[in-house]
Amino acid sequence: MPFGYIARLPPYAERAMSAPSILSKGLRRSDNPPFGVVHEKRSGPPMIIPFIPEELFQPSDDQQVRFEDGVLIVDNWYRNFEDIRTVLTNMPVPRWKWAPTGRNFVDYYDCRPSIPGHWVTDQAFNGINQIISYIKLFFRDASPLGLMNHLYEFNYFRNIRTDVPNTLQHHPHTDFRYNCVVYIDEVCSGGTALYEPATVPNTEEQNLLYDVSRIGRRIIASKPNRLAVFSGKQLHGGYIEDHNAYLSEWRINHIMFFDEKKR
Repeated sequence: MPFGYIARLPPYAERAMSAPSILSKGLRRSDNPPFGVVHEKRSGPPMIIPFIPEELFQPSDDQQVRFEDGVLIVDNWYRNFEDIRTVLTNMPVPRWKWAPTGRNFVDYYDCRPSIPGHWVTDQAFNGINQIISYIKLFFRDASPLGLMNHLYEFNYFRNIRTDVPNTLQHHPHTDFRYNCVVYIDEVCSGGTALYEPATVPNTEEQNLLYDVSRIGRRIIASKPNRLAVFSGKQLHGGYIEDHNAYLSEWRINHIMFFDEKKR
């Protein structure tokens, strides 16, 4: 049957009952290799999944919220988390930051796909509005905030090289006023590093991995379906505890950036 649950079939599942089941037996990942240098053998037919974005990406009614040391943590963020993961682990992902002499698609895969939000209803902004409410409450920020990036935008990362040392982490950087990360993958080895002030040259296009051994840091631990909100003005970056954990599995995050709306 389509996304939803037998006990409480959601409206979008009822409207899609005539569509092929997306969770049926036999639907596996495609064995057709993606474009580029990635050639992974996969069995079974292509998995094409029709879905309604704003109904799939709805926040949960059973959230666990806490605010610690300037970081907002919301566990059980998405209502349909397993369905979201099914969609996100069965889609092609385009290359992100790259240079002709860079290491992307040589030492690792760094990709950033987005799902178009065409024809979405107001329901699509339920999660966005809830995050803004949390920011106003916990960060005591009364500014008129807005989303600065695509509604459904994701970071994908996977290592090609084996035994990458733990001192090499995703390039420390700063972003907008608030960064929001929803951890998606099951591995969740590491999380997000918040670094002490440091001067870091911007060389991400050459190599996403940077030696952080001399920069003090604390780690927001990742967990499936956990939302983390923190100041994007603080130096930060993706943190992987065991790089070999992401040789066959992908590190996947849903990312959102918030800042004051321009008048």
